[in-house]
Amino acid sequence: MFENYGNSGYGDGSEGRHMALVSRGGGYLFTNLRNQLLQDGYSVSEVNNLSSMNKINVDISGCIIYLDEEYLSDDKLQIFIRDKVAEEGFPIFLVGDPTEIEEAKKVLPEKLVSKVFLRPINVKDVVSEIDRFYESHNTSNRKMILAVDDSGVMLKSIKNWLGDKYDMTLADSALAAIKSITVNRPDLIILDYEMPIIDGKKTIAMIRAEKDFAEIPVIFLTGRQDRESIEEVMEYKPDGYLLKSMKPYAVRKYVDDFFEKLETQKKINSIK
Repeated sequence: MFENYGNSGYGDGSEGRHMALVSRGGGYLFTNLRNQLLQDGYSVSEVNNLSSMNKINVDISGCIIYLDEEYLSDDKLQIFIRDKVAEEGFPIFLVGDPTEIEEAKKVLPEKLVSKVFLRPINVKDVVSEIDRFYESHNTSNRKMILAVDDSGVMLKSIKNWLGDKYDMTLADSALAAIKSITVNRPDLIILDYEMPIIDGKKTIAMIRAEKDFAEIPVIFLTGRQDRESIEEVMEYKPDGYLLKSMKPYAVRKYVDDFFEKLETQKKINSIK
């Protein structure tokens, strides 16, 4: 079974967010939860097997898993969802009793779960909590990140991993990056170390040479992880580096921690 309800796509507020609503057993509360999501402006794809999850052809903004015995016994569906979350980085919300939650986390690591709702639930309260989750990740205080990479696939991945929490700007070359910086100064630049024509080394030199841009933090993105390569990367004094082989949640945690450290340092400097 695969059913689409409401509008697809992604936008500000509830309207435009596309939720995958997963359950093998369905039932009265599951139907009420779907209807409440639709009432609040979400679009919904109902999922009850691997095929229906795989057929969703729009960007998933979040996934609500209504746990039941049938879902917990479907190893293929659980693993598919786990891998899809790890790849695309959308939030997961679990609904179930304590035993079901613990069982689900044996496949879906806790660090991939954004919020847990223990049954019995009030569907209005659940959707309100989900609304608040998105509001907290969609404020005017969001940091802006410029991602620079000659690979469109890599750029799309980075946007998927970080875009729900940060304002993302994308550039596929050093020249496009410099142009973007002059228009919208980012709070952080994630820069591919190995690009054709003008590589990451030359790009960071160009950025640091401009007085107005010199203080913008730059984190290198590299596919090479041997010691010699990492030492070469660090010679150019970036503010950090990310490996392209890192899992999406690890990239997100790295960026979150980076901004937290910056804020902490600002507070320390302000009281000196």
